[in-house]
Amino acid sequence: MRRFIKIALFICLFAALTAAPAFAQDAAVLDVELDVIEDGQHWSGAKLLDDKWTSKLSLNETGSVEITAEEDICFLYIVWDRIPGPWTLAEETNGSALEMQCGQELFLHEYVTLDAPSKHVTLKAPADGCLLCDIFCYGAGDVPANVQQWKPYCEDADMLLISTHADDEHLFFGGTMPTYAGELGYDVQIAYLTHHWEQPVRPHELLDGLWTVGMTHYPVISTFTDYYSDNLEHAKTLWDLDEVEAYEVMLLRRFKPEVVIDHDVNGEYGHGAHMLNTWVLQQAIEWAADPSWRAGETAAAGSYLEAAQKLPAFQVSKVYLHLWPENAVHMNWDKPLERFDGKTAFEMAVEGFACHASQQQWFKVGRKGVFDCMAFGLYYTNVGVDTQLDDPDFFENITEEDFSDFMPEPAAPPKPMSCVATAAFILSGLIRQ
Repeated sequence: MRRFIKIALFICLFAALTAAPAFAQDAAVLDVELDVIEDGQHWSGAKLLDDKWTSKLSLNETGSVEITAEEDICFLYIVWDRIPGPWTLAEETNGSALEMQCGQELFLHEYVTLDAPSKHVTLKAPADGCLLCDIFCYGAGDVPANVQQWKPYCEDADMLLISTHADDEHLFFGGTMPTYAGELGYDVQIAYLTHHWEQPVRPHELLDGLWTVGMTHYPVISTFTDYYSDNLEHAKTLWDLDEVEAYEVMLLRRFKPEVVIDHDVNGEYGHGAHMLNTWVLQQAIEWAADPSWRAGETAAAGSYLEAAQKLPAFQVSKVYLHLWPENAVHMNWDKPLERFDGKTAFEMAVEGFACHASQQQWFKVGRKGVFDCMAFGLYYTNVGVDTQLDDPDFFENITEEDFSDFMPEPAAPPKPMSCVATAAFILSGLIRQ
């Protein structure tokens, strides 16, 4: 769907929501009893009700969680410790037994609407077992804003942000997400160069931060483990460089963004992984547009190269780099945003970063030096240079005709797999033809 149509729909939806009856209210979290059953034995599921990521419950393939409430349960919000494979939710409603197949999208934070309200439901573990953090059960009413109702990846993104780590997207891209995804309704896709599965709280912080600033499309998280580096040459040795290059080519071809945002070429505060991210993108701009790029090379099954080879070539319209000195723009993140009750994009970037509690002692969202989250430069364009320097817009010179109509065929849901393997195949599974 073209961006211009989406903006009109967004405005209509906003008007409809603001005109909703005054008596509408958020659904309440219900008091429930949990009975955990595994290998025929029963025990308490109290740790699933404490709203703590650090208390977890492990279930094998025989495991289940029986949930009983005095009021009808209308929907669930489940926080997994690791992305599960497909699982089953059984309901008892009006004397009938219903079963729903869940977990198909492989979300770490999962919203599930029951087929019919029920006072008794059972979560059945997936074939490979699972690790659970929390289960929240809600009665009738509107879905509260803090319940994350993630949508799948963009089919055709307007903007692609390539962040190296969880929290960089707020620190260095600042008000980009609250402005373009939250306020203006663009389809904004974010992808991360590294993952943080070895630090279990950080994937939760990542999702909470994105949801806070108005993102709705689930993030792409790569298979590359987070390592520190203080220079580009060292960073090139940390991962399979061919696969890193293929990952970014695949992102451009898969999401077909008009605008791409990436890091400072000097890695902001000198982080080699930030440098590598942008160094690869600078070349991937041309590689993604070249149908012959590594076309005859044999690719390993499930690799990023295999995924990139299966996608048609694509030429991005504009690329902005943080702190790039040429064709510089200084974004205005101080405009009040209706979507966030008059808070500015800068204030929302601060709120998004505040979700990353584990990182607060080292960084903060800023306006000066290498942490100036408003300072960007137009590194690449095939639609002309920006002229609206008093009030810059990343989409200046992008017309309706520049937006692609290509829609890839959806793939079958992937099979259950471990969290890291899931992160590896989730994107290639969506584009497999």
